Amino acid sequence: MVLIYSIVIIFLIPLGIYYYIRKDRQRDKNNLAIDWKNFLKSESQNDIKGIVTYGDKLIWNKYLLNEQLDKVIDVVNSRVANFPELKKLENNAFNKKLHYNRILH
Repeated sequence: MVLIYSIVIIFLIPLGIYYYIRKDRQRDKNNLAIDWKNFLKSESQNDIKGIVTYGDKLIWNKYLLNEQLDKVIDVVNSRVANFPELKKLENNAFNKKLHYNRILH
């Protein structure tokens, strides 16, 4: 009986992890358009708090396009001198850009 429980647990844990990862990726894919729209709205209104919030969500979204990342970097770089709260987002965006530009062997 213990052997059966052990085998069931060995199969259920990876399935649970796979389910969680799949749901997280699906949520990222679904939220990309909404977060992008909110980021652009915050940029047009010069809402720094919104830029930080939605920019951070976009940076951590694995489906972010390179063109969108370039726009986030441009928006942040144009405002970081006047708003130091954008510094962390600037660093994260720079690191994401390095990740996109890395050479894969």
